[in-house]
Amino acid sequence: MTDNNREVRSAAAPSVSGRRVSGMAVMFNSPSHILFEGGKRFIEIILPGAIDQNLIQQSDIRALVDHNRNRLLARCNRGRGTLRVEITREGLYYEFEAPHTADGDYTVEMVSRGDIDGSSFAFTVAQSGDTWEKRKDGIYLRKVSKISGLYDVTVTASPAYPETSVGVRNRINGKAKDNGYKKRLHALAKKAGIPWTPAEKLKALREELDRKYPNL
Repeated sequence: MTDNNREVRSAAAPSVSGRRVSGMAVMFNSPSHILFEGGKRFIEIILPGAIDQNLIQQSDIRALVDHNRNRLLARCNRGRGTLRVEITREGLYYEFEAPHTADGDYTVEMVSRGDIDGSSFAFTVAQSGDTWEKRKDGIYLRKVSKISGLYDVTVTASPAYPETSVGVRNRINGKAKDNGYKKRLHALAKKAGIPWTPAEKLKALREELDRKYPNL
């Protein structure tokens, strides 16, 4: 089912211990960077109480790579599954064991290196669940008091909230592993079907254009 009012925001960075990935998908009372939507420039704050346990129990929440539903890492369906989601005083905490798949390996590697350093979530706001106030600088302040739909949490390199971050604790004697990093990362990206080198990116672009415009 598709919700046309679905919104995406970035949040706290995950961390990795072994293959366990965890982080804050939502940070309460944490101002976002300046966002643009509906012709408005605004800063957003999600208030405590915007997400409750009833919402989690009614939702099918997926842990994804870059909000791509084909790149599934874990899932919490009505409170059960391989994805653990929990409300804390700081926000919405998530945790899962990275699967032994191309995307699971890619996530562990990228987070552990710090190349992916943020989390993100997709949601819808309830009717009358937010307020807007125009500040003196012309930028609006949006306060979200009630979220009606929670769809996914994802690892990302572009967090919208400065207090959100991703971290991986996958070290030996306090030092990050670095042997053959670039080759290993390229192999993981290739296995996951992600264009990595300039030639691969150009090839992917040509294939996409051929699919969309066969008579070009």
